Amino acid sequence: MRKNFLIAVVLVLSIAFWSSVNGEIAVASSNFTGETDRVIVNLVDKKGDETVESISLNDLEKFNEGRLSNKSSVLYSAQDVEVLQPDFIRTIALEDPTSGKAASWGTERVGIKNFKISLAATKRNVIVAVIDTGVDYTHPFLAGRIVDGYDFVANDTDPMDVHFHGTHVAGIIAETTPANVKIMPIRVMDEQGNGYDSDVAKGIQFAVDHGATIINMSFAGEGYSQYLADAINYALSKNVLVIVAAGNESASTDNYFPASNQKVIVVSATDIADNVASFSNTGAAIDVSAPGVNIVSSVPGGNYKNLSGTSMAAPYVSGIAAMLKLEGSNRSNLVIERLLKQYVDDRGAAGWDPQYGEGIVNIASIDVDNVSNVKEELKKVPVPSSDVITLPEYKDVPLNKKWTVAFNRLLTGRDTIDVKVYMGSSEIPIQLTSQAGKKEIIVSANEQYRPNTAYRLVILSGNKYKYEMHFVTGSK
Repeated sequence: MRKNFLIAVVLVLSIAFWSSVNGEIAVASSNFTGETDRVIVNLVDKKGDETVESISLNDLEKFNEGRLSNKSSVLYSAQDVEVLQPDFIRTIALEDPTSGKAASWGTERVGIKNFKISLAATKRNVIVAVIDTGVDYTHPFLAGRIVDGYDFVANDTDPMDVHFHGTHVAGIIAETTPANVKIMPIRVMDEQGNGYDSDVAKGIQFAVDHGATIINMSFAGEGYSQYLADAINYALSKNVLVIVAAGNESASTDNYFPASNQKVIVVSATDIADNVASFSNTGAAIDVSAPGVNIVSSVPGGNYKNLSGTSMAAPYVSGIAAMLKLEGSNRSNLVIERLLKQYVDDRGAAGWDPQYGEGIVNIASIDVDNVSNVKEELKKVPVPSSDVITLPEYKDVPLNKKWTVAFNRLLTGRDTIDVKVYMGSSEIPIQLTSQAGKKEIIVSANEQYRPNTAYRLVILSGNKYKYEMHFVTGSK
């Protein structure tokens, strides 16, 4: 439900609370996405120095019981340990490989041919980091396209693909772009295509610090990770665009991360008939869609394979973003995002929708004979309303949290204020209360918030001001 309250002044969201995370985390099998056998902790050594590490729950249990005998464990000499969060496992966004081999159609569908040719003579390079299972850098199709990367699973400088997923993703980027778009292989996942948030976060920082301007992450998993979100924010703060797969659970992106992150480009998958793939996640976070069914690309050993998944859709968008960056090296993330959403074929409901986002990416209409035309086209793209005022974001919010919206004078009967809370695109029922003689409204959900879930609180003050605040709940 929602109620209107009366107000005519600029408001301040007052949210004074303190939240801490305790060390009680249940042991869970590492075989399933969203569960884990490790935690991210803050360690204090005998000198008082602090470090953030990923440790096994088994070692943590032994440490707490005073029976840790493994001298190689980072816990062995620790004086104090604070558990920050589970070290969630992410899994490649791949459907079961399809037998046979279909003709490649995705590259033609996204319309890159003329734009790719027009940029071939550009002297600049753009680096796309493929954070994945590694890349077979010896594959003939990737010759001349690879720059130095890193393996954060084995902790060495040899990010050879131990699966096949990362090589397939890299091949899509290579096919979509001219040779001056380089690929940085970063291995964070094991032979089964599973990887810890702690390794993913290290991979993101490495990519940013070593020259990548686009990051492709074709994986997803349950459980919001502040640690991973902080790494993504680091990339965005350095004008590195992050593009992620929506995931393949035929579910809402609200339940998966990083696919629920509103700050990155989230890509759903479509088939050759322009239908959203039956496996593709959809929801409020979807920005654009791209081909992701029966996509032929490189796999280790000099071979090629026909694969499906939102994993295949994301690198099409990464390739196009890389060319937009190559054509205009000073473009900000916001400009590239707006261009990606401008050059689409609208499908589904008119305009944005939770299946296709803004539409299927297609840059065939870019005027390659007058590339400055891109700047003219950009002027036509709607700019987000300057009326929207973004309030500070909050993490680890209690599931029964009540928000206080405070004003600088008493509520009167002349103007209205409307308050809503959203989980993804769904408005959730709330109660609004106000006491006489107080300059505030109390906002509470009818039921407890879901754990580890992103929400959005929206405040409309008359017809003039719109305030938005994002918050993420804790585990309990």
